[in-house]
Amino acid sequence: MGALLIGVIAVIVSMVIGFSTARDQAQAAYATSQAQQIAAGQAIAAESAAAHAAQDANGGMADGDPSSPASPLAGAGDDADDADGTMSVEELAINSALENEDYDTAEKVARELVARNPEDPLARALLQTVRIERAVAAGDIASADALLSEARELALELDPFAALGVADLWISEGEPDRGLAIAELVLKATTGTTDDARYLRGSALLIRGVAKAELGDLAGATKDIEESIELAPDEETAVEWQQYLDEIREKSR
Repeated sequence: MGALLIGVIAVIVSMVIGFSTARDQAQAAYATSQAQQIAAGQAIAAESAAAHAAQDANGGMADGDPSSPASPLAGAGDDADDADGTMSVEELAINSALENEDYDTAEKVARELVARNPEDPLARALLQTVRIERAVAAGDIASADALLSEARELALELDPFAALGVADLWISEGEPDRGLAIAELVLKATTGTTDDARYLRGSALLIRGVAKAELGDLAGATKDIEESIELAPDEETAVEWQQYLDEIREKSR
């Protein structure tokens, strides 16, 4: 299982980068939308930085209305809940940086967001998610797990895929029981029937199935991964997940 386990993180991280808050679009339309948003984020990241610099020079006030402080989410408030799933400038910049594995920039933007409003839960959750993804990418399980535990203590609403990255890293580190526990929590919190909810559930089932296989529960692992394949967002992902099932079946003979 070792060689395949290493690939789970890459599969999940590559799919989660660029996810917006809209969770009900069809997969093809969703992918197109996200590609456009990432491209837009790369184009406006510099503009965003310049705007914030001008804002700070103005005493933290938004241009055109000196009586009101600028929004810490630069339009992410009401817009973040819109049905079209528009991301804030900061989210676009962070996602663009993560797409390019530029964790320094992603964390810098997230920290600046928190600095402008340290009590904002969305800003704090974004920063924590970036820090977790950075630790997972570095294979630093101690830091990744500590950050995940801290997020739970602070009741931060992290991207659940960040938690699954930690779960998979625990499995690859030879502690599948810890990965299983995290996957169980994600599954318990996952509701809905949208495309993205289905993909999230499928990913969590895949991780739980791999953990069960490592713990010797081949029947349970087979059941979980069979269900995960049914929830795969596209044929390519289904084929990749099928590899885990094939290996488990071979192992059980």
